[in-house]
Amino acid sequence: MTTTKKNRPYVLSIAGFDPSAGAGVLSDVKCFEQHEVYGFGICSALTVQTDSDFITNDWLDAAQIIDQLAPLLLKFPIAACKIGLIKDSAVLLEVINYLKFHAPSLKIVVDPVLKASSGYEFHDWKDSLEILAPILKQIDLITPNFPEMLSMGGKAGVHATAKAWATHCPVLLKGGHLEDNMGTDYLFELDIIHELKPNTPKIHQKHGSGCVLSASATAYLAKGFTLLNACTQAKQYIEHFLNSNNTLLGYHKL
Repeated sequence: MTTTKKNRPYVLSIAGFDPSAGAGVLSDVKCFEQHEVYGFGICSALTVQTDSDFITNDWLDAAQIIDQLAPLLLKFPIAACKIGLIKDSAVLLEVINYLKFHAPSLKIVVDPVLKASSGYEFHDWKDSLEILAPILKQIDLITPNFPEMLSMGGKAGVHATAKAWATHCPVLLKGGHLEDNMGTDYLFELDIIHELKPNTPKIHQKHGSGCVLSASATAYLAKGFTLLNACTQAKQYIEHFLNSNNTLLGYHKL
């Protein structure tokens, strides 16, 4: 499905500012451009990092994020929004409530970034299901990887946790951290589990790959793809991204 410059959907990224542009809002906007959607970027945290080392970050609170959002939502019919690195569940709750109040038909994808690939930990989401349950049905997809999904379920196993979240909103469980079935993703939609197998046997690891997969799925949802098709297409896109070169910083291309 292709679009012209005149009718490209508007898509929003709320994410951290990564100076290396390998992850966060800069990476998302690059990804959106390749998908022929027009990307807006909202900063949720100012980070100090490279492609291999995360040093520190400064959080923006809900009011600062909403101040950036307000004029864009007022002027543009935004089709979809991806939310990445954000301070905590309370800030996420306030931002999503604002988004849905001002743009009820907006598609929302949440990528719960809990730890940088270098090991830097941001926050713990183990109680987030209880906190976010009232609004989860307003979210179209969450995209945790296996370690993130485990931390979001306390003592429950990863698939049990994904199933629990999927009773509220769909879950794309990213399989890049699996030892067995490496690269196999699982899409949970209520009682249905779709297994998305990798299309290539070997990949080159990349900084920000989880952000890119989520951004790609968001772009496809904005263009009217079904959830399963959006996730399937996004998986193909991320594999091209991972194998675009043999460094930690990938090239965006369809």
